[in-house]
Amino acid sequence: MKLQNENFFYERLEWDSKQLDLNCGLIGLRDASLDINQYELADNVKKLIAENRNADFITIKLPGDFPVVLDCLLKSSARFIETELIYIFNHISDDTVKHTVNFFDSFDPDVFIPLADEMIFSRFYMDDNIPQAKARNLWSDSIRNHCMGRADRIAVVYLETQPVGMATINFINNENIALHIIGVLRPFQGHGLGCSLMSGITREYGDKYKIFVETQSINKNAQRLYQRTGFFLDSMRYVLHVWPQRAK
Repeated sequence: MKLQNENFFYERLEWDSKQLDLNCGLIGLRDASLDINQYELADNVKKLIAENRNADFITIKLPGDFPVVLDCLLKSSARFIETELIYIFNHISDDTVKHTVNFFDSFDPDVFIPLADEMIFSRFYMDDNIPQAKARNLWSDSIRNHCMGRADRIAVVYLETQPVGMATINFINNENIALHIIGVLRPFQGHGLGCSLMSGITREYGDKYKIFVETQSINKNAQRLYQRTGFFLDSMRYVLHVWPQRAK
C-alpha cells in the first residue's frame, strides 16, 4: 500500500518486513523542482513519519540536491546511515575481458550465498539496531531469490571453469538496466575478475541500454571498479533510518 502527499510517498516494504520481523516502510521522493521550499519538503516527510508511527523501521531515500531537508530530518528523529552513489555507464574501458563471462536466466544460488558476508557496507549492516545475523540472512535470501529468477539476467564470471563472481541485471524499461548484487567470492578477489565481469556486461548491453549501478560512499573498492570499467558518477542520495517506536 502506498500513501502519498504532495511530494513524497510512503510504502510498506513487505519483503524487508518478513526478513527482519519488523514493520518496515520506505519514504521516497516522487518529483520536486530544485527551487522548491526545502523546509516545506522536510515538513512533508515529518508528517509521513507521524502518520506511520506504528511502523518499526522506516527508510528515507533523499536525493542529494536537498541538503536542507537532510539537515531538518537529522535534527528530528532520523539517523544518517549512508550516501548512495549512482553511476552510469559512459564508455567501453581499455580493460580487456580476461576471464569468461556468461549470462543466464537463473543460476545455482548456493555458489554465491557466501557473497552475503561481503555486503558489509549495505544499510542493513550499517544500522546497529539490526542484528548482524538478520542482515546476513536478508542478503543470503536476496541472493538466492535473484539467482532463482527475481533478476532478469545473471552475469557470471569464471576462473577457468569455476564460477567465482556474479552480477544481477534488471531491465527497468526498453532503455535502462540496473545492476544490483555484484560480487566476487572472497578467495578470488584481487585478480581482475571484477573488471572482467563489469566489462563483460558493458560489452553485452552497453550499446543497447543505459546501465546504472549504485554503491555506498564508503565502498571505495566498488567505486574504483566502476570508474575503471567506464562508469561516471550520475547522482547521489542520502539514506536515513527512522525507528518511530524508539523515538517515543
